[in-house]
Amino acid sequence: MKKTLALVVLAGLMLTGCGGTQKAAQPTAAAAVAVEAVAVPGVLGLTLDKATDQLKDLGFEVKAKDTVDGKSIISEKNWQVTSQDPAEGASVAKGSTVNLGVKSLEKIAAEKAAADKAAADKAAAEKASADAAAAAKAAADKAAADKAAADQAAQAAQQAAKKAPAPAPAPAPAVKAPAAVYYANCTAVRAAGAAPIYAGTPGYGSHLDRDGDGVACEK
Repeated sequence: MKKTLALVVLAGLMLTGCGGTQKAAQPTAAAAVAVEAVAVPGVLGLTLDKATDQLKDLGFEVKAKDTVDGKSIISEKNWQVTSQDPAEGASVAKGSTVNLGVKSLEKIAAEKAAADKAAADKAAAEKASADAAAAAKAAADKAAADKAAADQAAQAAQQAAKKAPAPAPAPAPAVKAPAAVYYANCTAVRAAGAAPIYAGTPGYGSHLDRDGDGVACEK
């Protein structure tokens, strides 16, 4: 009885070992399948139609989305790729989906026009400011030059005045000699209010000084 039981146990162990070995030897389905990896090309800046064709030619699926306004994409040629995931150069399995962010060409054109206008306005403002500064500098330079010329002229005038001889004094006005006075007699002298007349004064005459004392018409 004991021998029979031992043989049964030994046979079971042998069968179990053989079954485990066979199971480990069988290859799994996942290990048998080889996955092909492909490098993702860079499609930024391309229109969506060209980017889609390039990606699909390499076996990728493409999913595009308007990242600005969320609009529906009707005509792929009117949209430009602005972002991609996976990024350029990433190695992913063939058949993977590449997500593209896009912006409408109309939106891009409007943004460019606005940027160009802003740049033009800035350039015009900078030019106007530069012109105003140049005009102010020119005015300041002219004022400085005019002042320097005036100062130089004043200095030259002062130096000339120092070197010039002093002006001659104006001649004294000529004293008009009194007109000769003649009285025929003392009656005329008295009538003129000139009596008495002293010798040496106008109108004196010896014919008026009878006593010869140098005073005529004293009486």
